[in-house]
Amino acid sequence: MARDSIFAHGAVIVPDFVTPAEEDRLLLHIGQAPWMTELRRRVQHYGWRYDYRGAGRPEPATPFPRWAEVMADRLRGRFGGTLPVQCIVNEYRPGQGIGMHADHAQFGPVVASLSLAADWPMRFRPRSVRPYARDGLPGDEVVVLPRRSVLVLAGAARSAWMHGIDRADSAGEAATRLSATFRTLAR
Repeated sequence: MARDSIFAHGAVIVPDFVTPAEEDRLLLHIGQAPWMTELRRRVQHYGWRYDYRGAGRPEPATPFPRWAEVMADRLRGRFGGTLPVQCIVNEYRPGQGIGMHADHAQFGPVVASLSLAADWPMRFRPRSVRPYARDGLPGDEVVVLPRRSVLVLAGAARSAWMHGIDRADSAGEAATRLSATFRTLAR
């Protein structure tokens, strides 16, 4: 059964959101910051800590470093003029992924994720197809996110679709990908 593309439901990829020189500086700053290693991938939380259980209001985290402030300000227009206040940096090595999910409702109606260091595949699936499956399913929409681009999820793409990185899809990747995902808090 053919399904609509997530791009017909509020998803947008903004190519070349940062220049190669900006990417190099971002990677340097991110690489120098401390990493949390409680997950299978390394992460950094800024502004508010992402609660992976979605159990309640996010807890405060380390304030935005200067690079994140600059990116948040640049993304403000994608958030309807509101400045993002939460950022999580994820490091994905070949063979690593993240299960299919929609970001918790504790965050606002827009999510924007900056891809750095490598082009990587991401899967998309309407929530109505199957509420959860750790990895991909036949029929998922697979999109390669270009490095230095921003993926913006708004509308139904944010609320009615899931996204994730299948470990099998990423196993053949030659390089590590970093993502910096920006959010507002729900009101």
